[in-house]
Order: sequence, then structure tokens, then C-alpha cells
Amino acid sequence: MIQVQLIGVRQVNRFIRNLPKELDKEINDESGQFMKDVRKSAKLRAPKDTRELSRSIILTKKGKQWILSVESPYGRYQEEGFRPHWIHTDMITGSNKFSQLYGEKRGFIFVSKSTPFVKPALEKNLSKLAQKMSNATKRAIRKNK
Repeated sequence: MIQVQLIGVRQVNRFIRNLPKELDKEINDESGQFMKDVRKSAKLRAPKDTRELSRSIILTKKGKQWILSVESPYGRYQEEGFRPHWIHTDMITGSNKFSQLYGEKRGFIFVSKSTPFVKPALEKNLSKLAQKMSNATKRAIRKNK
């Protein structure tokens, strides 16, 4: 006759029941830190003509989801570029480098440059994401013991 006796079944069941909650919390916390790092990097990379673009990069949390958004109307064009074109100096508003350079002059300016800032920030931080998730998993297991 063979007998098998399991010792600690309740502890194993408790561990298995609680691990998803703890793991979810740790991964969410680590995801938030990852997104904060991306936001910081994007703010540092954003063109500094008026600082409006940098200030418009915001991070919000909706439930368990983190959302990085650029609220500036010209953020998309800086990030993705646009078709090169001419603009009239009368269209220049605000206090940016164009208005400082061409303030009273009449004429046209050729605009063709884009400066990506979110994609490079993501690329820089993505290499750290796997390690962050691994650390979060280890912390969840340690806390759940």
C-alpha cells in the first residue's frame, strides 16, 4: 500500500489564490514607473522653442491603464513630421524662435523639419521593461509567501 500525505496544502492554496492580486498590483506599480520614465525622457527630448510642447506631455491613469498624451496641437507634427511647406510670416504667432527671427519681416519661411520626441523616449526605455516586469514578479512572489 502506498500512502501520500500532503503537508501545507492550505498554504499552497492561499499562495495560489493571492498571487494574482499581488502580481497585478506590482506590475501596475512598475508599469506606472515605466511610463513616468518615458514621460520624463520625452519632456527632455521635446523641442524647447516655447516650452509649450514639453509642458503639454502629461501622464494619466484611468483604472489600471496608464495614458501618455501630448496636448499641444503641434505635438503630432513635431513627432511624425509633415509635408515640407512654405508659411507666410503673418501666420507666425506667439513668442517662438520664428517670431523672434522674423518678427517684423514680411515674406515666407520654408518649414521642413520634424523632431520626434515620444518614439525615441519609448525606444530608450523599452530595453528596461523586461527587467522591470521581472522585478515586479519577484516582489509579488516574495510578498505573497
